[in-house]
Amino acid sequence: MLILISLLLLLFSGQFVLNLFQSGSGQGGPGTLHARTPSAPKNSTITPTPTHTQDLDPASSSFSPIYTPDNAKLPPLQLPAGYFMIYQQTSNLYLLSSADKSSQIIPTQGYMYNEAVPPILTPSGQLLYSGNGIWLTDLFGGTPTQIAELPHGQVITSMALSNDGKMIAWSTEPVEGTGNIDIHAGPLAAPSIVLEQPALNCPCFRIFSFMTGFGQQADNTLLLTDDRGSHEAVQYGLWSLDLTQTPAMPQSILDESPQQGPLALTPNGNGLLYSSDEGAVPLPTDNSVPADIAALSYANDLNLTTLSGSTLALGPSQTILAEQDNLSNSAQYHWVTTPIFSPDGHTLAYIEFSSDSQDPYDRHSALYTVQISGTGTHLHAGKPLLIATSTELLMELGAWFNNQTITFYADHSLYAMDLQTNAITTLAQPGTYARIVAVIGSH
Repeated sequence: MLILISLLLLLFSGQFVLNLFQSGSGQGGPGTLHARTPSAPKNSTITPTPTHTQDLDPASSSFSPIYTPDNAKLPPLQLPAGYFMIYQQTSNLYLLSSADKSSQIIPTQGYMYNEAVPPILTPSGQLLYSGNGIWLTDLFGGTPTQIAELPHGQVITSMALSNDGKMIAWSTEPVEGTGNIDIHAGPLAAPSIVLEQPALNCPCFRIFSFMTGFGQQADNTLLLTDDRGSHEAVQYGLWSLDLTQTPAMPQSILDESPQQGPLALTPNGNGLLYSSDEGAVPLPTDNSVPADIAALSYANDLNLTTLSGSTLALGPSQTILAEQDNLSNSAQYHWVTTPIFSPDGHTLAYIEFSSDSQDPYDRHSALYTVQISGTGTHLHAGKPLLIATSTELLMELGAWFNNQTITFYADHSLYAMDLQTNAITTLAQPGTYARIVAVIGSH
């Protein structure tokens, strides 16, 4: 039996590598969110709301859904106490303790799951989330406060918070496509509409992020992208919007033609990870990937550059993962999902996957890291390092616990892995798709 299992693992790993690398590697109106003044943050004590959901089965904690290149047995990971992980599902948001891996429901009045608008953990430890408006809640007690209402017929398509937590921004679009797209931004207690455009007049702007860093430029500069009229989490091209200008007008940074789009910003810096070639991947017919995730565009390449200057322009670009063209077999294409920088900005982690060319179009994933050094114009990316492959049909990265331990989702379960020691642990088994939002604790 052991020989058979070993042969099967060898066969899978060989086919995966072949497929993946064969070709190389302020005014109101009918569509306005009406701002409300939030209450001041409450003093938090680390005592989760006692609404019990599920506990981890200890017998499953030794299971690993991934395999290292040397196929070594992965040691169990012991997480330090004092951390809490936030994750979301279609009906609720949850808070999981690193001490005993118990999950508690976070009271989130008005919450509505939206894959394109994930909740945001504020610097003060509160949670900003969307639904029938924009809401703010304390993780460890208290009543959610509605910051803004959402009028009938509108949908929130993006949301962002500045690094210092002082400025908020979000975008809304008409559900049926007729009406205006509005970009709201400003102080948390007094946001207003800063840009309005007809929904049928693309680029259809939504928010990618505030500029990273601290200070006036970071707080007053929005980065916008084009969703091309989709309510899903798609983003093409990149524009800057200076909130100190009246009227504020988008300035192009990254051309969206043909299929370029932003992916991530380095923490507290000016580095931009982007793709020059995004594409569609076949929808798995076995329901192994949720429809709203399967419908996304995925990066076929990875490039790192910098944003600099008062008007924000791109610096020289470095290729981390080269794009692929005109391959005879669609299973040979590699795609990237959930790229994320570590808190110190020195490591980039991402999931690279291929998709079978035949029904049910299942995916085969691998976890990679890239070391990032230098700052500004001296920002440098190393070569991708394969950490592990997986037999799971959907794998996505979540938040970092610290600069070496990252969380991830794999086929209805949540895990944490130390990328230096390869130690791994099961965090939760929600049984259906779950998205890891953030980790709060002592980094």
